[in-house]
Amino acid sequence: MSQENVEIARRAYEAFNRGDLQTMVANLAPNFEYATTGAIPGMTGVYRGGAGILGFLEWIWSEFERPSMEVHELVDAGNKVMAAVTLRGRGKQSGVETSWDVWHVWTVEHGKVVHGRAFTSRAEAREAAGLSE
Repeated sequence: MSQENVEIARRAYEAFNRGDLQTMVANLAPNFEYATTGAIPGMTGVYRGGAGILGFLEWIWSEFERPSMEVHELVDAGNKVMAAVTLRGRGKQSGVETSWDVWHVWTVEHGKVVHGRAFTSRAEAREAAGLSE
């Protein structure tokens, strides 16, 4: 199952980059929760369910021209997937290019993503995914 979990994550990032947010959230469980890093001002906390995460993703698309997530690494960790990504975008108001390096840990149960958490360090993400250095 774990390679399937990696593919779920890969397809979700590809959908984000196309702006296809509905496809990105297609494999979320009804009880899905996503915890942010708090690095993006005004977008902190936990987002619940498909509607919650869609609100967060739509905000990103409303604030940045053609935002994208460059995937550097997807690591199989059993029922978890650790992803190393760079979120990029140009602010619609400021015109300034910006980027954030982020690590995600996604927990998958029965083919559905039940939890996601973002981290600002690789070490924290690896620990949360149960991976040893």
